[in-house]
Amino acid sequence: MTIGIAASGPWAGAGILAGLRAVEAIGRGAIGGFVSLAVLTEDGRLLRVDTQNRGTKGLFAGAPAPDILKAPLAALISSGPDRPEPLSQFVAADIHVGLVTGHRFPQAPTRDGPPLNAAILAAMQKGATPQQAVNAIIAAEPGQDAGFIALSKTGVFGIGNMPSVLRRSDQGVAESRCADTAARVAALHNAIQPHKAVGPLACEAALDEIRLRGTARRTIILRAELLLSHGTAPEIHVNAMGNAVKVAHPGAQDLGDEVSFGLGDRVRVIQDGALIGWLEHEPFMVARQRKVVTFDGQAFLQVPVLLRDAQ
Repeated sequence: MTIGIAASGPWAGAGILAGLRAVEAIGRGAIGGFVSLAVLTEDGRLLRVDTQNRGTKGLFAGAPAPDILKAPLAALISSGPDRPEPLSQFVAADIHVGLVTGHRFPQAPTRDGPPLNAAILAAMQKGATPQQAVNAIIAAEPGQDAGFIALSKTGVFGIGNMPSVLRRSDQGVAESRCADTAARVAALHNAIQPHKAVGPLACEAALDEIRLRGTARRTIILRAELLLSHGTAPEIHVNAMGNAVKVAHPGAQDLGDEVSFGLGDRVRVIQDGALIGWLEHEPFMVARQRKVVTFDGQAFLQVPVLLRDAQ
């Protein structure tokens, strides 16, 4: 009935919101209703926001607060509409310990009284790792109907499902990491279709947003009649003004008089002989007589470059 997403690293808040938006865009079932989101900010504050309806579209009246987007620790849970108040009960949080989200019924009471997610957080406060705390609650309460993502203040994850959840045919768990930013994202879910795609989509959309938010950019200009020449690697050479002066291609000498081609991914951008970054996307190029005449069908194209200093 729910999806839980958590992330650590720069722009974790923006990441999990992007992950949930992606699932809302393609998913059917228990999605697009309530959301409970909690973040721990860079300066150690706990911020919460929630909605009973419309999913991510109902969370904010305008743009999300920068402190939420930039938060290095973030967790949310979402499902259909109109869940029991307060919605904060669905994501346990402590500024000194971390965050615990989940799916199904992570807020259900334990036999001793405290909610499952709060019990995990309490175990972490006493020194258990997130995974130890999740494992302990699963062992102590095996009859419960819930799964958990626990995230410590230091960015360590613990993930697990109760036996009843593991028996479901529509449940899924996914994790992804980003080597460039040291970010990590995890998701677990059920009752959202297509269920095999939901978790990986949430995680990869989250990491993509984190990469984009955390990478500085500039724009270069591609104009028709650029020289196409041989090079040891695909490259765009630009002058000090950011205007491209040459396209280098390892197979340039083998290309015909008129050809359509691409340069591949992470195409190097060179200025004054030095690498300044990589093209953010690959233009579709057409060349005639060793000159590039169109880029994505245009004679003039502005292309974003991911700057090297941000990598």
